[in-house]
Amino acid sequence: MAIALRTAPAGRTLRPAPVAYVLDSVLDTFALWRQRTITRRELARLDDRMLHDIGISQIDVEGEISKPFWKA
Repeated sequence: MAIALRTAPAGRTLRPAPVAYVLDSVLDTFALWRQRTITRRELARLDDRMLHDIGISQIDVEGEISKPFWKA
């Protein structure tokens, strides 16, 4: 597993990021993935009238909901 490094001014060595920073980053990533999953489920439930109202076609929906949760 890679360790996140903070940037240092010229002439200084890089140090591993604090564990709390790495943990926050991991938790933020999981939260983003969960939000994408929820949003795509909600999008899949919209009917054609609702999709038309927001300017999205059924083909657009199918393309979006077929993506894995880790892809934007």
